[in-house]
Amino acid sequence: MLIDTHVHTNYSDGLYAAEQVVVTASSGGIGLLSITDHDCVDAYPDAARLAEGMGIKMVHGVEMTTKYEQGFSCVHVVGLGIDINSDVRRVLRRVADARDDSDRRFLENLNRHFEAKYPGWEPTVGIKPSVFQSMMANARRQGIMISEKELMGIFMDSKLWVPIEYEVTMEEAVSYIKGWGGVPVLAHPFDFGNDTSLLLKRFLVAGGEAIELCKYRYKVRNESLGGLSMRELLDKERKMNEWTARQAKKHGLRLTMASDYHGSGEMGMDPSEYGVDVTWLYDL
Repeated sequence: MLIDTHVHTNYSDGLYAAEQVVVTASSGGIGLLSITDHDCVDAYPDAARLAEGMGIKMVHGVEMTTKYEQGFSCVHVVGLGIDINSDVRRVLRRVADARDDSDRRFLENLNRHFEAKYPGWEPTVGIKPSVFQSMMANARRQGIMISEKELMGIFMDSKLWVPIEYEVTMEEAVSYIKGWGGVPVLAHPFDFGNDTSLLLKRFLVAGGEAIELCKYRYKVRNESLGGLSMRELLDKERKMNEWTARQAKKHGLRLTMASDYHGSGEMGMDPSEYGVDVTWLYDL
């Protein structure tokens, strides 16, 4: 049976409504699922009721976006098995609103950058499902064939960034998730070019309790993965996940498996592929 504890809907930066995501999971043979929208739990409780009716074990989840700090960028912490209440929604709303405000102003900077580079550029409008996806779709609509890797390079230009008025650190995210009765999980540890060993050490010190094995084949925007053939990419993915599994065993972390599905590719991973014990997820 397949599981997936990290998928997104259009409540954050996914392409599809929560109902469609659950239906897709069911048709794909997913037996255990967690919708983990960025700083948002609006998919619940409706998605959980729908999943239950389809025989899918739904684990309440969220993906918390943490503050960029020296040496660490785009660190995300998934919370699994959280109790969803008004306090959770209040905290997440504050984080999401501050990020959205920053994204709108970041989009203005990106449009100015593209206007200077591409005469006649028609500005991108809207930050949903994400600024990245909106910019990519608009560029293609205008016949500008920029790759995801190239666009990500522009996105990583700090001169274009706009400060976010309210953010949480990794340590605060871990603390929040535990306070909400959940398990803090280090999401896609090899993504975004962080030093994975240092990132893991910091997560452990913060009190993190689990880590993801991930379908990195869908994260080719990562500089270390972009340009690899599919065979090379799958080999790289296996090595990353095998390293993660060894570290989890060494440090007593629980393991889960995720696609980080946003609407393309396939959901789900098979625990038997890496010999992962995921029975703990069924107790959440």
